[in-house]
This record gives sequence, C-alpha cells and structure tokens, in this order.
Amino acid sequence: MRGRSIVLGVIASLALPAIAMAQDAPDVEMGGEAPEEKPADESKPADGQPETPPAIVKDPKVAKKWQQAGATLVKNGDAAAKKNKPDDAKTAYENALTAYANAFAASDDLNFDWDLATINEKLGKLDVSAKYLRTIVTVKTGVKADILKKATAKLDDITTKIAAVTLVVKPEDAAGATVSLAGAELGKAPLKEPLFLMPGTYTFSFTADGYQPKDLEVTVEAGQESERAVELEPIKIIVAKPHEDNDAPVAVVVPKPPSPLPMYVGLGVTGAAVITATITGIMAKSQHDTFVAAGSTGDERLDAKDKGQNLALVTDIAIGTGIAAAGFTAGWYLLKYRPAKKKYAEESSPQLSHAPTMTMVTPWSNGAAGGVAFGGSF
Repeated sequence: MRGRSIVLGVIASLALPAIAMAQDAPDVEMGGEAPEEKPADESKPADGQPETPPAIVKDPKVAKKWQQAGATLVKNGDAAAKKNKPDDAKTAYENALTAYANAFAASDDLNFDWDLATINEKLGKLDVSAKYLRTIVTVKTGVKADILKKATAKLDDITTKIAAVTLVVKPEDAAGATVSLAGAELGKAPLKEPLFLMPGTYTFSFTADGYQPKDLEVTVEAGQESERAVELEPIKIIVAKPHEDNDAPVAVVVPKPPSPLPMYVGLGVTGAAVITATITGIMAKSQHDTFVAAGSTGDERLDAKDKGQNLALVTDIAIGTGIAAAGFTAGWYLLKYRPAKKKYAEESSPQLSHAPTMTMVTPWSNGAAGGVAFGGSF
C-alpha cells in the first residue's frame, strides 16, 4: 500500500496545474475550504531545469480537501455529459482521478478506491474499474460496509462486460518470467491475480533468463473467464567445434626410394659364382694339362682325371649359379627397380643423378675347361 501511495502521489502531483485550473473555473463550486496556497519557493530551479514534484504529505485534512475537489470535478463531468460535451466531461473526469489519487496518497484510505472505480467506469475503462473494485473486495480491511457491499455488486456487474484471463507460464523453472502487454510490464510469473481485459485481442510477451522470448496472442470475449498457458523453450547451447588452422604446418609424406638390396644380393652372388668358376676352371685346366702330359705316369693321369672331372663339375655349377644370379639381377633391375625409381623421381623433385652400373657376364667353355667373360657396363 505504501508503494502504491508513492506512485499515485507522484502521478497526481504532475497534474496539479490541471487541478488548479479546474478548481478556478467559474462553474466549479467548491464545498468547504480550498487547499491553502503555499508561498512561492525562492529556491526554484533556473529555467530549463526539471522541477522536483512536491511529496504528498500524510494528512487527513489534505486528503479531505482533495476529496472535495475530486467530488466537484465529478459533478462538473456529469453536467458536461448531460449537455453532450464528451470532451469536457472526459477532462473533468481525468482531473477528478488525479484529485482522488492525491486523496488516497495523503491518507491510504481504501474507500477512495470506490471513487476511482466509479470514475474509470464513467470513462469507459471497465477493466481498470474492476481492478479497484477487486482490491476493495479482496482487502476489505478499513472499507466501510456500504462501500464494500456496493463494490461487490458493481464488480459482479462489470465482470459480465469484460474478461478475466489467468496466465500460466511453463515450465516451473521459468517462474519469474517477465510478463508484458504492449510494452508495459504487468509483473513476474506467476501472476497472483487474473487479468481484467476489455473484449478484444491482446499479445502478451514473456521473457526469462535461459529461455527464448515468446509472444502469446489471446482473444477474449465479454464475461469470459479462461486460463492460458505458455510454454517457454530453453535456449539451446551449441558447442562450436574449433576452427581448423589453415596456417598450421601440413605433414608431407616423403616417398621412399626403391631399395637396391635385391640387386646388390644378385650382384654379390653373381660375383662369387664368377670367382669360384674362374678358380676351379684354372685348377681343372691344370689337371687337364697333367692328364695329357707325355711324362705323366698312369697313377698321375688317373688322379688328374678324377680331380679334373670334379673341378670341371664345380666350375659348371658355379657358372650356372652365376648365370642365374645375373639373370635375376638384370630382371629385377628392368622390371622392378627401374620403374620404381622412375615413379620416385616423379613424386620427388630431385632426380637421381645416375643409376647403378651393371656388368655383363658371359660364360665360356672349351671342352676341358671353362670360365666367364666380363663385359662392359650399361
């Protein structure tokens, strides 16, 4: 009640010039004494500076004078309405609202809500009138019995001409959501009282921390009582993946050069076979010379024959091994190594400066002895 008094007091004090004009009008008959005029404040702010509205003082006498001014303004409004002067009647009623608001602010007398309710009804603001009447009927404390009775009957009558809407906000975690209508905040959810609305269509706005704002359009009719629920959706939290750094170093796979090991093994075997065939060929030739020499005895010839045949056999085996190893080496080079080397050269910028040297090995034999001949490189 105290907060409401302050708000009404500030609003009313802003309209003091209009009240003064209404009170000074020739056709206004004031009952009782008019409020005393205060001397001019010499400490008034300079031109262009905002003035601070005077605070409403809690004083029954002041409240009585504002009540008298409000009653006179209501009479003037009724008279203007009978003369079919709606603009004059509206001005008088609005000034009367300000006067009764000041009266309430100076006294906190809930009975003035009846006057505020009746004036709003005259202005066609049935929804506002119903709010004042509901306050009287709900609080009751300090309200005169006749006013309580009249307020109850009037509220029953007005609610048949307006609508009552109860707004429910879901989920429960969204309690405390701000409810607004046409940009004006109505309160925080859950609203304790239903809203009185004139028949028509309204758009309510709901905002709450952690939830997406939402609007609810409501159409109401006279005498309708309804409950409207609105479901607020939580704000989705999206975790963004870290952006790829285009400037980050890129791992480069360096192709491996072909391995020459099989060729080296083939060359090694070929070389060993050549050397073996050469040595055993020379030894077989020596045994052959002993076998055909004129001065050789029978035993020497028999021994030279056996050894020469064995050495010749070893030579032939060595020659065969050398030929096979040389063939393998040449085939590996032509079919495996050289194509792999070419591909490696294409994938990597540096070119191989030279290829390994190959040696042509040619076997020979003259019947009694044999050997190998070395050719050039290629």
